[in-house]
Amino acid sequence: MKEDDVINLFRDLIPSDAQDVKLSIGDDGSVVEIDQEMELVTVLDTMTVGTHYLPSASSNSIGHRIFAVNLSDIAAMGAKPKWAHLSLSLPKLDKLWLEGFIEGFKPLLSEHGLSLIGGDTIRGPEMISLSIQGVVKKDRYVTRVNANNGDLIYVTGHLGSAAFGLHLLKSDRDKPEQFIHDFNFPTPRVNEGIFLSDFASSMIDVSDGFEVDLLKLTKGSHLGFEVNIDQLPIKKEMFDCIGFNQSISMALSGGDDYELCFTIPSKMKNTFERKWHERFKTKISMVGMIVESSNNYKYNDQNYTVEHENFEHF
Repeated sequence: MKEDDVINLFRDLIPSDAQDVKLSIGDDGSVVEIDQEMELVTVLDTMTVGTHYLPSASSNSIGHRIFAVNLSDIAAMGAKPKWAHLSLSLPKLDKLWLEGFIEGFKPLLSEHGLSLIGGDTIRGPEMISLSIQGVVKKDRYVTRVNANNGDLIYVTGHLGSAAFGLHLLKSDRDKPEQFIHDFNFPTPRVNEGIFLSDFASSMIDVSDGFEVDLLKLTKGSHLGFEVNIDQLPIKKEMFDCIGFNQSISMALSGGDDYELCFTIPSKMKNTFERKWHERFKTKISMVGMIVESSNNYKYNDQNYTVEHENFEHF
């Protein structure tokens, strides 16, 4: 079984038919109706040492990452974050470690108006879980499943940088600090996600790798995609360090980018891009289009074969 199989098993065996549940298991977050005007979005993520970060990782980066990855899910739903609950399992208590951990996420609380209001702490294997609740105007949340044939595919920021940063952390080679920073301190696109709720037909955050996350989006809409390799946003320094093929592989298959992948109706392209650039300095790249059925990558108008090395929990 893979992660998607586990998710599907729970969804199939425990269907939600509660009237106030608008979106249940299977997306970046769940959505429940809380009054006539607003809906509550809930996300949850867990990180463990050795799987999501190296044993040598600083508590500062761990604190930042656990909040950033959850905020990225909130962003992918187009919601505004409000409240958080934190669960810590630690083999021992270390005040300096905890102080660094807290300092890692405090700036994110301030930046996004997020309040930590509860949680739990136990002795056990090192594992950290966080749940964030956010709000969105009624029926304005964005899911993975509403892309349409002909929609344009966009992605924020750069792809592959975090995967290259993790590669550098595991290697003995020279370590360009910008990529290590991209892995340790990802930037959740919260304000961008809220803005996109007015434009995007579908959206997902890039956590497990661009290829697999785009597949989740298109499968949910029962459609396919065509992506142009030469339009993928990859930092030039990565090409300089590891060459073309490995850079493309990391951009498509590497995880931990926590950028937003979203679709925009083609008729909205000019208006969307103009308003985006008026509002944000965040880079966006149009990388392809939603198509009727097949999934294709092209480079210089030729088919491009992708090696499948995406991250799977199981």
